[in-house]
Amino acid sequence: MYYRVRYDSRIKGVVMGRVKVKIVDTDQEWIIEVSNPTSIREVLERIGLSPEEYVVSRNGEVVSEDEQVSDGDTIILYPVVSGG
Repeated sequence: MYYRVRYDSRIKGVVMGRVKVKIVDTDQEWIIEVSNPTSIREVLERIGLSPEEYVVSRNGEVVSEDEQVSDGDTIILYPVVSGG
């Protein structure tokens, strides 16, 4: 499943680029238009996801949700699994 989320640049800055977001092992994928600066947390909240429920990889490196995104970044989300 593929989604495109448009960002209204009148709200915050000017659109600086696009970020791809994908949840691992699913067909969910989004292309998000972002302004500068935008954190991973803001990107996830914009598409209705809770940052606390995922381990985040940006361009192959595990990062915190407070890291900033740049044009062309690929964000891969790994759902946190717990139990006993």
